[in-house]
Amino acid sequence: MDLVDKSSAPQQQTKPAQIGSDGALDICVVPAETLNNPGYSSLTVHHGITRVLAPVVASCPHAGRDYPATLTEAATLPVSQMRGLEDFGVDHLITGLAAHGITTVINKIARAYIDVNRPVGAVDATMFDTPVEADKPSRHVNAGYGLIPRLSAMRQPLYTCPLPAIEVEHRLGFAHMPYHSMLTAQIAAAKAEHGHCLLVDFHSMPPSDRTNRQLADIILGDCLGTTLNPELGQAISSFFIDEGLSVAWNEPYAGGFITREHGRAGTPNQSIQIEINRSLYMRDARLSAREPHAVPEQIKHIAAVINRFGAFLVTLQPR
Repeated sequence: MDLVDKSSAPQQQTKPAQIGSDGALDICVVPAETLNNPGYSSLTVHHGITRVLAPVVASCPHAGRDYPATLTEAATLPVSQMRGLEDFGVDHLITGLAAHGITTVINKIARAYIDVNRPVGAVDATMFDTPVEADKPSRHVNAGYGLIPRLSAMRQPLYTCPLPAIEVEHRLGFAHMPYHSMLTAQIAAAKAEHGHCLLVDFHSMPPSDRTNRQLADIILGDCLGTTLNPELGQAISSFFIDEGLSVAWNEPYAGGFITREHGRAGTPNQSIQIEINRSLYMRDARLSAREPHAVPEQIKHIAAVINRFGAFLVTLQPR
C-alpha cells in the first residue's frame, strides 16, 4: 500500500513473527546482536517446490514485522503506532505460490525502518544530522514516506531528533540492497529458464482512500500501462472478476518503484502490482489499527484465491 495516493505491541520478543490462532499478526523487536548475527536474514525466500521453475516471481516488500531495536529506541512512537505502515498479513496470503514453482521474496523488516519499495535516492535530507546524498525530493519524500519514513501512517512524526547520516547507508545495506539483489537474481533465473518473466508485487490497502471513497477488492497497477502488455493485464483482471472480486486499475495505486524497476510492456520482463483490500480478511482494516488481527477463515479464503491465481499465472504465455 502506497501512503501517497491519486495499544502498544510488546517491545521485546525473540520468536519469529507469525500469525496467532486468533489471527493476531505478531511483531518481533529484534535486538542489535541478533541483527548482526550472520545467521539472521532480512528476507524470506520461498523457492518453487516443483521441478519446473515458473516464469513468475512474487514480491512482498511491506508486510515485514521485524522491528529493529535501533528503530524502537530512536523513534518517538511506540511500535503499535508504527504498524499502520505495514501491509498487514500479505506474507500469509502468498506462501502457497511456491507450490506452483513461483519463487516468492518477502521482506521481513518493518517498513517504518526502511521502505524497500523506494529508490535509493528517495531520501529526506532534512531528517539527518549531517548532509546526505539524495535525489530531488519526490512527492513521496515530501509527504513523509521516502526511503526512511519520516511519518507514521497517521502522519505522526516517527522521530523528534535528527538521525545519524550513517543510518542511510546502514539501512540500505541491511535490508534494501539484499531484497533487490534477491529479486534481480530470481527474475534472471526465471528468464534464463523461459526467456521471459513476470514480476507480481503484492500489497494490501485499507478499505477506503483518504477521501473516504470505498476502494475495489483488488487494485491492479501497471504504472499507467507501461509495465504490462494489455492482453496479459486483461487476463489477470478477468481471473479476479471470475473469483467474485471487484477490480480497478491504477487508481489510487498505480505501482511503485519495484513495479517500475522490473517491468516494461512489450519486453520479456513485465510486472504488475496487486493491492488487496484488507476488508477481505482483516477485523480492523484501517491505517490506525494498532493490534491488527486477520480473520482466520477469511485469510484462508483469500490465500486460496491467491493460490489459484498462481496456478493460473503459470499457464499464461506473454502476448
